[in-house]
Amino acid sequence: METEVLTVSEFNAILNQTLQFAYPEIMIEGEVASFKISQKKWVFFDLKDDDSVISCFMPIFQLKTKVEDGMLVKIRCAPRLTKWGKFSLTVKSLELSGEGAVKKAFELLKAEFTREGLFAIERKRALPSHPRRIGLITSRQAAAFNDFVTILDDRWAGLEVIHAQVQVQGAEAPDQIARAIEYFSARSAKFDVLVIIRGGGSAEDLQAFNTESVVRAVFGSKVPTLIAIGHEDDVSLAELAADLRAATPSDAARRLVPDKNAVIDTLTDSVYVMSHQIISKIEQCFYGIDKFELAFRNNFIEISQTVEQKINKLQTALENILAEKEFKLASICRLLQSLDPKAILARGYSIATVGSHVVHSADQVSATDTIVLQLHQGKVSLRRTNKQLKGERRNDEHKKRHRGKL
Repeated sequence: METEVLTVSEFNAILNQTLQFAYPEIMIEGEVASFKISQKKWVFFDLKDDDSVISCFMPIFQLKTKVEDGMLVKIRCAPRLTKWGKFSLTVKSLELSGEGAVKKAFELLKAEFTREGLFAIERKRALPSHPRRIGLITSRQAAAFNDFVTILDDRWAGLEVIHAQVQVQGAEAPDQIARAIEYFSARSAKFDVLVIIRGGGSAEDLQAFNTESVVRAVFGSKVPTLIAIGHEDDVSLAELAADLRAATPSDAARRLVPDKNAVIDTLTDSVYVMSHQIISKIEQCFYGIDKFELAFRNNFIEISQTVEQKINKLQTALENILAEKEFKLASICRLLQSLDPKAILARGYSIATVGSHVVHSADQVSATDTIVLQLHQGKVSLRRTNKQLKGERRNDEHKKRHRGKL
């Protein structure tokens, strides 16, 4: 039986298919050596232990933390054979392993962020004293979630809490946390504060909150941030970048809202103090009224006498004015009475009228006119005749002749 002859490429392909089937994904722990970044796109390093070494490759966007030679890491990877015949591991995710590596990466990032001003005190914002809508980033399965919500409801019930479910440890945690922060930041007008919490754990468990993506997302949040990670002694880089750090998730709830019982007690005390102040003011007012009343009584007689004197003077002046006006009025009345036509008629005079006209001369009356005499009491109608007119003329001529003889 003849052996099948393969080309080099065919052999590499068969071997890679076999590796992919047998080891689609494996976790390996080792110490980093020969770490380097190429073209700001690719990461190359060796992973070794005391006896062996293997080459590793990964895209730079999958690198979530600072890495240096000598660090102990865990990688999730797939083995493969390159076309150049070199065996390597294609890394899908990398986590720091061991306290030394975690601490080293922490210090490297902390120094970098400090130089950039991410932890500067002057850029930190004040949290609202009475928030009404809260964004919460944590795992619902964690005890921190229940502790925070329970204390929040006990202290100040009725708040709206919008929860974003994320992993709080592991390789996927940094990306999930960063995306959740960006989600709330994009809706900053709807939220008063953003809370990020996680319970205690080892340095490796808390590593997600010391990654560059999470810290920069916290720094760039448009919503004021309150972060509590781990126990009181645990301090993450995310907390240093936050506007406010709390010692624990429970402490975060206490810092976020006041205690309603304490507020009620304070208001009760304030009302008590205000009521006593009001009573004191009222008593002072009554005391002032009493003093005024006493002074009024002491000066009442003197004031009354002065007022009475002024009234008497005013009354005398008014009486004098009235007497003078009455005298003038009587004089005017006497004058009007003397000029009254009725008074003239009472002395024996009459008023002769023809129609609506008053007769002043005999020439104004014709033989056919009716003359009306207005007397003191009643009227008399007369008619002028021609005979009377002739007689009047003869009398006039006789008078003229008689005056001529004289």
